[in-house]
Order: sequence, then structure tokens, then C-alpha cells
Amino acid sequence: MPLLPHIHILLCTKDGEAWISEQLNSILNQTYRKWSLWISDDGSSDATLRIVSEVISDNPERYIRLFHGPQKGCAQNFLSLLIRPELAGSWIAFADQDDIWMPHKLHRAIEMIGRGTGAQIYAGRCVYINSIGKPVGVSPLHHRSHDFGNALVQNVLRGNTLVMPPAISSYLRTVFALTIELDLPFHDWCIYLAVTGIGFDIIHDEKPGVFYRQHSTNVLGASRSNMVRRAMLISRRHYSDWIDRNVNFLGHISPLLDESNLTLLDKFVEFRKRRGPLSSSALRRLGIYRQTRTGDYILQAMSWCGRI
Repeated sequence: MPLLPHIHILLCTKDGEAWISEQLNSILNQTYRKWSLWISDDGSSDATLRIVSEVISDNPERYIRLFHGPQKGCAQNFLSLLIRPELAGSWIAFADQDDIWMPHKLHRAIEMIGRGTGAQIYAGRCVYINSIGKPVGVSPLHHRSHDFGNALVQNVLRGNTLVMPPAISSYLRTVFALTIELDLPFHDWCIYLAVTGIGFDIIHDEKPGVFYRQHSTNVLGASRSNMVRRAMLISRRHYSDWIDRNVNFLGHISPLLDESNLTLLDKFVEFRKRRGPLSSSALRRLGIYRQTRTGDYILQAMSWCGRI
């Protein structure tokens, strides 16, 4: 890994006037200084663009670019930035408009990737904060491995914490150049599927580096109210629809996947056709699992009801 690589931070915005100033200031205050900021706005109708423009004017020494997003949702906005031709062969970090980065966030990610092979994607824990910035909890530790069998049924690669070296960003640019027009449910879940599907390693940092804001407009958050919303989405078959769209995505990139993961994908597709008793141990034998035993039991119950 080169000494002090340049990091391209990809930040997507839409109607974020309530939070964007705090996030931009937290990026400006990073202890790691070698970065540029690429912002894609997806059609804000509030003061977001004015705030961003003022930050650009007030920090002429920083390389900050502003683009108009495709206005097709969060996933498409992030991925349209990732595959921009100017970012070929780059270090990449993702940022959400409503979070606050801790000062060490970038430095620690670069340091941890540098300890390994240089072909690892970094994610980390978050401190949950409410709409006014008060801490309300911490994201869970993951005690099971981050493999393709987990990615098929659960996303634990939190997109607002991701940092990746060129080996991974180049691969993902190829993946999403093939699939950018698909109806992808979540860009970070598809990243988790793609990187584990080819066998890249995951770093999941136990030390939080991001204050993750919980509010009523989170697509999927971690507060109690958002957990209730998750349960409602599952009960209404949204989860099954997400899996359908993920499987379609994997079909488009199947030539890039490891043979063993292609086999597992085939087993998973057959598993989804079943309905009736299937023990959690049977799921584990298939190589399909969530990060907790309770999660496995929920997955088992959902399979009985045809909700996967």
C-alpha cells in the first residue's frame, strides 16, 4: 500500500439541510488530510445545495466537486458516483449526509487496511445518535464470519462506514458498470454480496468511527422505531422482494463469482422454493446463516412461511 494514499470520499445528498453542515464539518476535521470530496445531489428542494456551495467557497484549498445525481434513489446515486471514469483505480470512502464522522475515522480505516493484504474492504461499528445528536446506543459486534452465505440473507456491511483500496473499488466498478440499470434494493448489500462472492476479505472494526443518526426518514435505521419498521417490511414480503432483486443482481455478475459461491447461490435458489420445517442446523449445513442464533431462528420461521 502506498504511503498516505489519496482518498476519494463519495457523499450523496437529498434534502439534507438539517444535517449536512455537521457532516461536512466532520469530514473537514479529519486527522487524515489527504482526501477529496465528491458530492452527488439527487434533486434536493431545500437548502442542501446552498449549504454545500458555501462550504466549497469557504474551503478553496480543498478539492470538493458537486454533481447532479440520477434521481433514481439512494443506491443509484452512490453507484453513479462510484463508476465515474475519473475515479478509476482510486481509494474510495462512502459517506451519508446525516452522519457525523469521528476525527479518526479515515486514518484508522487506512491503517487497518494497511495491516492486511491491501485487498480488504473496511467497515466499522457506529454510535447511534438521535435527531439532535444525543447518543442512544452502539451497533452490535459481529461474532460470525463475513462470508457469502451470510450476505445472501443479511447485510452487515454498513455502507456509511465503507473504505476500500483500488483492488476492490476497481472490481466493484466493473460489477456496477454491468448492473447500474438494475433495480437494486441497497447499494451496500450488493457490495457485500459482490466482495464476498469473489472471496475478498472484510474488516469489521470493533471501534466505532461514525455517529449514525437515527430519524424518521432513514431508509433503514437501527432505532427501536426503525426496528419495528424492519419487522413490518418483512411481514409485508418486502424482504423477499429484496432477496429476489439481489438474486437477479448476482445472476448478472455470476461469471465473476467463485465457483464455490456459485454452487452456494444455486443451493440458495433451490432453498427459497421450499416451504415447511427446516432446522437452523440444516440452514448452517447449506452455508446460509445470519449473525446471531436468534437471527437463524427467524430465518427458519420465515422459510416456513415462504417469506424468503
